[in-house]
This record gives sequence, C-alpha cells and structure tokens, in this order.
Amino acid sequence: MNRVTKSAAERRNEILDTAESLFSQKGYEKTSTTDITKTLGVAQGTLYYYFKSKEELANALIDRQLKGIKKHFIDVIYDETFSAFEKIAWIFVYELDDPTGHVEIFKYLQHDSNAILRQILHVQTICQFTPIVTDLIIQGNKESSFHVDNPTLVAEFFLSTIHHWVDSSLFKWNKAERIARIEAIQSTFEHLFGVPSGKFDLSLLRKTVKSKI
Repeated sequence: MNRVTKSAAERRNEILDTAESLFSQKGYEKTSTTDITKTLGVAQGTLYYYFKSKEELANALIDRQLKGIKKHFIDVIYDETFSAFEKIAWIFVYELDDPTGHVEIFKYLQHDSNAILRQILHVQTICQFTPIVTDLIIQGNKESSFHVDNPTLVAEFFLSTIHHWVDSSLFKWNKAERIARIEAIQSTFEHLFGVPSGKFDLSLLRKTVKSKI
C-alpha cells in the first residue's frame, strides 16, 4: 500500500483540527500534546516540528479562527465607498447578528479549562483589530463624523469593551441580553467617538447598515 504524503499545510491543519476538538471536549489545561498526537496517530516529533510548544499551537489555533472574521472586517473597513459612520454601524450590527458565526466558533472557550485560550483570544483580538479600527476612526475624524483625540486608544478601548461586555462567545448571553448591554453603554461610546447623543442608537445603526452595507 502506498503511503499518503501530506503537505506541510495539510499536516499543520490536521494538528490544529485535532487540538481544537480536544480543547472543546476536555479543555486546554487538561489536554496534553501527547493526547493530541495519540488522537491524530503521529509521533510527538511531528507536532513539535510545526509547533514548539502547546502555547504556540494555541496561538496558531486562535489566529486561524480569527482569519475569516478579520478578512470580513478588512473588506468593509477599507471599502472607500462607505463612510466611517456606516462602518462603525456595521461593526455594532455584525457583533449582534453574527453573520460569520463567530459566536459558535469560539463557544468552546466557555469551558472552565480554557481560560488561557480566552486570554489568547483577547490579546490577539486587540493586536490584530486595533490598527483596523484605528484607521476607521481616523477616517471619521477626516469626515468630521467623529471627534477623537487619540484614535488608537479609543480603538483599543472599543474592542476590549465589545469583546468582554457584549461577546457571547465568551459568556452565555442571548441576543436580547447583548442588545441590553450595548444600550447600557451607548452614551459612553458616543462620548468616546465625539458624536451627538443618540447617534449610536441601535435602531439608527441598523437602518444605516440595512440601507448601505
């Protein structure tokens, strides 16, 4: 029987797939690299060829899971046909309506033993998305729809707040609860972005997205 030779990308993805499955079942802390290699049926050396440690593997897994979401963000935020306000409206509605299924993708992080993965997700979210949201805020300043003195700091705070206060992939909130949480801090966001009171009302944001994006 001929031995099937897999490409480096295929083997790497197999390891990540297996790790994701085990992290979902047992949790990150209770899953060893030996568990991963035994389940996949490969030698320990194979895993360490692609990942120097379980921590590096975990970072690669979260990075892979964020790729589709990040692409969606880039496609919208850097589309020059949309205004900055239309783009910020899209972010709010995207978070609530979850068109890419990111809530389901990260639901396994609710496992008690996945606290480290939750921290990795938070760090990567801030690092990867802050430059994108910063560019959006700079656009808004140029259009005079936003009035922000430090776009990077506001972008970081905005992402951290959305990530911890609203995102139900980390907590077991339903959509109504997430809407209530956004509405509770609506005035805070309006102050941060330097927009008039009521500008970030969810009904207005939703109408903007429905008609434009």
